[in-house]
Amino acid sequence: MASTSSKSFALLAAVLAVFLGCRLVSTKVWPVSFILPGLPAFPSDGIEGINGMIEKIGEFDLVGPESLITSKHEGSEFMFAALGDGRVVRLAENPKRGGMIQWETVVRTGVEPSGPEAPKCGSGGPTDTTDTERICGRPLGLLVVKRHTVDPDFAGSSDEDSLVVADACKGLLLVTGIYGNAAKLHVMATRAQSDKGDYSFHLLNAVVQAPDGSLYFTETSQQFSRRRIFHAVFDGHATGRLLRYQASSGNVEVVADKIYMPNGITLSHDKKSLLIVAGVQILRYSLEKQSLQSEPFVDVMVGTGDNIRTKSQLPSGEARDCYWAGLGSKFAQPFSLLKAVSEKPWLRAVLVALVPYRNIVELIPKMTAFAVFDTNGDLVEIYQDSEKSAPWLSEAEVMGDHIYLASWYNPFLARLKKQNLVVSAVK
Repeated sequence: MASTSSKSFALLAAVLAVFLGCRLVSTKVWPVSFILPGLPAFPSDGIEGINGMIEKIGEFDLVGPESLITSKHEGSEFMFAALGDGRVVRLAENPKRGGMIQWETVVRTGVEPSGPEAPKCGSGGPTDTTDTERICGRPLGLLVVKRHTVDPDFAGSSDEDSLVVADACKGLLLVTGIYGNAAKLHVMATRAQSDKGDYSFHLLNAVVQAPDGSLYFTETSQQFSRRRIFHAVFDGHATGRLLRYQASSGNVEVVADKIYMPNGITLSHDKKSLLIVAGVQILRYSLEKQSLQSEPFVDVMVGTGDNIRTKSQLPSGEARDCYWAGLGSKFAQPFSLLKAVSEKPWLRAVLVALVPYRNIVELIPKMTAFAVFDTNGDLVEIYQDSEKSAPWLSEAEVMGDHIYLASWYNPFLARLKKQNLVVSAVK
């Protein structure tokens, strides 16, 4: 009897192993161990509560607004948002109507799927269950630049603004005519000069311009698309890259590679470095030495990072050079799922094989928070909504009397009044 039981167990184990192997082959996830910093204590000081302050804008239209950037044109202030349905929209507040916000589409980085049965762009939600991002486009990083600095063939006004877009599926793009009704989309690059001819960028994420006019941008993964970004997290292989585009040549070169999950990027206040969000750290890339520095700018954040912005004031309005960074999932004591599985590739293999991707995303504990760091990389304060009414914040951006809160996950754009933060800070 014991022998029969042993054989049955061995057969069951063999069948399970084959099943897990087949599932991993289909997902192309082959987890390896990776080491993350130890969990920090969540700070007890410097926490600014924003419970009950968040207003939702454009629900089910402004879907997945992952990145925001502001600009001024002819005396008016605008904000551009990168949406989950492939659109880049231009928003403006109407001060005569109590800050009511209006928006219109500037461009779509892809096309609408054709056919009567074709799913609509953005209908697949944050995990793109309809697999339409590769058709519709998925703009992520946004940057307003002077067109002549990135387009060597442009002979127009040196004051003309254009929008650089790091699209997860379509590559590095340039949008011209961004303030009118006839914007045009131009493809700047779909691969690096050293890449094989059949390769195209898998997951471009964020972009910034250096003082010399070069564009630096991140590619989070060379293996997984945006719709499977958590498979890239669970896989553990550091395939991310930092790339540079130079308008004079039109070429893209790889300036740093083997980075684990590089995401947001910004220029330091002294303009000598780039700060790159990577997992739960913020790395520093020296523009003078053209290399990643061994010491991170921020060794560990209390949440997984996303985008980062260079700011000259705190969210309360107080003048101070600092950086604002979105926080997605909590990475602090007493528990973090990412930390718990980071050195257990077998556990991640089981999770990827047995748990549907969408469920994995929902299982990850979420935050509604963004952090402020000083110029030394020290945490100044965290703005948090403990009710998690707008989870997975990717960044915060100011326009008019509000701070807008971006998120790849939410089917709306969130915002809160700056005045409320001033009152909170005084308390």
